[in-house]
Amino acid sequence: MPIFRGLNGEVNLDNDEELATRQVNRNNEQYVEETIDDDPNTRVMFKRSSSEKEEKDDPVVGWLVIVNGKGKTNVLTLGYGMNSIGRSPDERISINFGDEEISRTQHAIITYDPRGRKFYVQHGGGKNLTYLGDQVLLVPMELKGGEDILIGQTTLRFMPLCGEHFDWQQNP
Repeated sequence: MPIFRGLNGEVNLDNDEELATRQVNRNNEQYVEETIDDDPNTRVMFKRSSSEKEEKDDPVVGWLVIVNGKGKTNVLTLGYGMNSIGRSPDERISINFGDEEISRTQHAIITYDPRGRKFYVQHGGGKNLTYLGDQVLLVPMELKGGEDILIGQTTLRFMPLCGEHFDWQQNP
């Protein structure tokens, strides 16, 4: 039976089977999980869309893609201002996929400055180091796009949306 996950999170089935639905909170993100009644082993999970107000208050300015390590292929969104990274669900960027070498709080911080339209990465201050490419990160460094950031045994690739040519706050 084909299952399709639409952009709005709807699950479309070929016939009218009922779905059992439950709310799931994973890594401080809201998801909806749906199970097909006649096959309890088939589950479809999708991210719950945020409200319009939340999207306006904290629009996406870029992404971190886990390209190596536990959690590989996951995408994490960056917002305006300071984005602290750690394993704690209270972190703005929570990376808790099993890499115990990532600090619980503030392993690293990625900042987007909307006035200068630039991104910066810096070490968060704990004992676990942060690397930008092969270099240990001891002072804040500007990010342009495509750089690899190593925290613990996890490699994150930085992908900007906002910057010199676009910002959500720009005047038309």
